[in-house]
Amino acid sequence: MDVNLKLELSGLVDLLARQSNLERWCYQLLSVFSKELKLSYITLLVEKNHEPRVIASWLEDVFSYFSTALDLDDYNGVPVGMLQQARQAGQFVQTYADKPSQLFGVKADLRDKDWCRLLLPIKTHTENVGFLYAETKQPDYFEANLAHIERLLYQIAPDISARVLKQEVIDNYLSRRSVEAELEIRNYSINEYLALLRNLHEVTLSLSKAKNLDQLYRRAVELGRSHLGIDRMAIFLTDFEKNKMQGTYGTDPEGNLVPRGDFTSAIPDHPLVNEALSHRDHVVVRENAPLYFGLKQVGTGWNAMIAMWNGEECIGWLAADNLINQQMLTEHQRQILKLFGAALGQQIVIRRKHDELAMLNIELEERVMRRTRELEATNRALAEANQQLEQLSMQDDLTCVANRRFFDLSLNRYWQSAAKTGEPLSLIMIDVDYFKTFNDTYGHQEGDNCLRKIATSLDKLVKPYKKSIFSRYGGEEFACLLPGADAQMALNVAEKMLVCINRLDITNEAVGEGRVTISSGLHTITPISETTPEDLIEGADRALYQAKEWGRNQHHQWSEFTCEVS
Repeated sequence: MDVNLKLELSGLVDLLARQSNLERWCYQLLSVFSKELKLSYITLLVEKNHEPRVIASWLEDVFSYFSTALDLDDYNGVPVGMLQQARQAGQFVQTYADKPSQLFGVKADLRDKDWCRLLLPIKTHTENVGFLYAETKQPDYFEANLAHIERLLYQIAPDISARVLKQEVIDNYLSRRSVEAELEIRNYSINEYLALLRNLHEVTLSLSKAKNLDQLYRRAVELGRSHLGIDRMAIFLTDFEKNKMQGTYGTDPEGNLVPRGDFTSAIPDHPLVNEALSHRDHVVVRENAPLYFGLKQVGTGWNAMIAMWNGEECIGWLAADNLINQQMLTEHQRQILKLFGAALGQQIVIRRKHDELAMLNIELEERVMRRTRELEATNRALAEANQQLEQLSMQDDLTCVANRRFFDLSLNRYWQSAAKTGEPLSLIMIDVDYFKTFNDTYGHQEGDNCLRKIATSLDKLVKPYKKSIFSRYGGEEFACLLPGADAQMALNVAEKMLVCINRLDITNEAVGEGRVTISSGLHTITPISETTPEDLIEGADRALYQAKEWGRNQHHQWSEFTCEVS
């Protein structure tokens, strides 16, 4: 026998004796047996009233404890034949099979090695107090230690017997307390029902004082929740001639009052609805039903419904559920719902008669409110559009100057402004000379640093110019938009840019200059109806192309007739 295993099993008796309850006791026993004896599936049974009952199991690494012991009819993981044999003989029983017990849902593989099934009695001198059933693919661990295991089970038999007896005493005590508690609950239930009846009387009086139907629906939902103990509720109206269901007021998943007058649908062909319509003055309840807020399922619980009537016409129904508190529906609450539904239906019929006379005034008020809502919606849309425009003013991730998207939006905006005011609009397109060669020579990281230095310097240079926009246009190309700047001002800015970059003196030994330089193209347009922003960009691009063709480290200014160089 392995020394470590022997020590583990020897210490198990003391470990079990220190456990505070039967559940912990079972866990320690099964976990040690599973780990040390390589047992895959273990079931622990005890004798109760001369019948074996399951109190715990260990399936792979999942421990289960059954506070109410299971009959074998409710637990199919123990072969009955082996159990009967072990009970009668009071001895260890061992068999083999080609798969685990059906309980564990493992598919059989006939090519796999056999499973060994083990059943050991846990007994005192005189009787069996329990049984340990296990399954394993490695029976050698178990068989090599069988004698020690049987002695161990003999040692713990009095402990488990005493713990089971103690648990039975506790269960009996709890059962007695349960009966006493049930009497208290019944008394409480009667008092609660009387209180609900008094509250229902107050609610009915309050509903009769509602000034209009909307106030009636709202007040019914509010008072139903606050005075009648209803968790969530909603009131729906029906028009069977139009096959239409209309919402009024309800409660959201948190129990807050919400208007649902905008909710409409066809009358649903649902068992709950059909039963409520066919059983007048009857509360229909579905347990474990999906609960909804609008068309979205938000939970599960009981769902109750009672139809409201005007003579033989169903005018709607009251729906309630227990989404929030998840408490079961009592018979008293069911009766209160029935009375509440009848009272609410009567008040709706009465109030409709009154409101028909005031309908024309209400329609006029609704037109004004509709126009107001439309204006508010328009203002909200405008605010959202402005917010989206602000969000688009983002920086380029690498250089931290404005990006291409912001440049495009700014160009369109300033173009439209210049077209109205008659002011010129200038654009400088800048390209870093031989940047690919720089990247190939010094690496992309140094290339990124180079772009950042150039962008930072040029952005700082144009900041003093009112409304100027400096942005990364793409790759090693930048764009500088100068609203209100004429051709001469743009030329001055381009010259300052050349000087600025030359002063940076960023080394580039791969080119003749020995340092990084830029080329730029300028174009100035005063927008008229025949020109577009694309014309401004095209002219600056052509000028940039000429600057690079004629030697780089220079700027060119584009016009329709000439291209100035410096």
